[in-house]
Amino acid sequence: MSVRVRFAPSPTGHLHVGGARTAIFNWLFAKHHGGTFIIRVEDTDQARSTRESEAMVLDDLRWLGLQWDEGPDAGGPHAPYRQSERVDTYNTVTRELMARGIAYRCFCSEEELEAKRKLAEAEGRPPHYDLKCFRLSAQEVSAKLAMWTPCALRFHVPDDGDVTIDDMIRGEVTWRKESLGDFILVRSDGLPTYNFCVVVDDHDMEISHVIRAEEHLTNTHRQVLIYRAMDWDIPRFAHVSLILGADRTKLSKRHGATSVSQYAEDGFLPDAMVNYLTLLGWSSGEAREIFDRAYAIEHFSLDRVNSAPAVFDPQKFDWLNGQYIHAMEASALRPLVAKFFDAPWLEEGIDVVKTSVTRLTQFRDALAFVTSYEPPAIERAFAEALANELRTNGTPVDADGVKAMNERLKNATGLKGKNLFMPLRLALTGLDHGPELVRAIPLLQHASECDQSVLSPLARVETLLR
Repeated sequence: MSVRVRFAPSPTGHLHVGGARTAIFNWLFAKHHGGTFIIRVEDTDQARSTRESEAMVLDDLRWLGLQWDEGPDAGGPHAPYRQSERVDTYNTVTRELMARGIAYRCFCSEEELEAKRKLAEAEGRPPHYDLKCFRLSAQEVSAKLAMWTPCALRFHVPDDGDVTIDDMIRGEVTWRKESLGDFILVRSDGLPTYNFCVVVDDHDMEISHVIRAEEHLTNTHRQVLIYRAMDWDIPRFAHVSLILGADRTKLSKRHGATSVSQYAEDGFLPDAMVNYLTLLGWSSGEAREIFDRAYAIEHFSLDRVNSAPAVFDPQKFDWLNGQYIHAMEASALRPLVAKFFDAPWLEEGIDVVKTSVTRLTQFRDALAFVTSYEPPAIERAFAEALANELRTNGTPVDADGVKAMNERLKNATGLKGKNLFMPLRLALTGLDHGPELVRAIPLLQHASECDQSVLSPLARVETLLR
């Protein structure tokens, strides 16, 4: 059987990290098996779904590098890939279900249904539909239709309505018929429900495996019954656990950033995010936390996905992102950092400070010693000795030159070790901490030569002598 999986976002805003993790698992599963990864937009919620939101979700997926094989923009053999454009397909299936006597019209108003629900709760009964409209005769139905009485379409749960699935993450899960009443397929406004659309779409698109969040597990009973009623093959299900915050509640905005786009704006790398979200609930079985996509594709399997909730640790993600930054060449980082901060000397600056940052947005602050200079309090005698050194021998442009300068300053001032390097750092950078001087001093000189807004080391020292 060929593997065909789908990620089906509702376009109501940017992609949440929980949805991103589900998309990643689908993408990895498809790539591991040489299968097909599909994007299907579930936009039947007309009040909240917009094309603008759809574009945002697709942009977030592209940023993550999750290229799809079929989708609303890519097309494919099972187009269209937006539910709002598939109404004719749903209508065809509803007619067949009605012809088989499995679906029926329900004329009960919302007020009537609410009153029945409250009565059932008061009597301690499950709030299942009481089958009033299922028992209507053909004549009664015709009479109500002739009066233009609004109606929904319900699915009648059969006597053999027990459902058992072998979830690829959770194992065997069973629902009893008694846990479910006849449910709505099409609302009275003509809009099909999620549980109906998703089954029709997954069948039509030949989905082999449904990998989705565990919050959809409760929908599975209804969906399997629809598959059975239509005599369709049932896909394998795999329900992925929730992502929790550090307080072990469902991840939300109170825990910090939760959307993919916000993490991109905060300076995280897509490869680091794919790596970290893959780790939330999955393990290759090896003690390995940093890996590329090729490794994840090769080793990914659903039987190594944990059914327990995963905890999102912002500090660990920050650390992991830093590892990716530290391993990258400055030339590769430059265009990424330039989105947040740019300068003609940026590539050299990145190379000097990259091991001190964990996010792309931190390069500006890490390189602030180049872009701005506040004259510190330095003993005039040391400043004069340093100015004389720079005027006589010039500013060193490499590590060997800096070491030679330090030796001459040591002899000229009688200072050594910390007593020499601390005032030297303060005099040249205005700060008492930062990158190694053997790299910082050549950077300052180069930056001043190609950027008039940057003071050269000599110009900085001369400000101390005014």
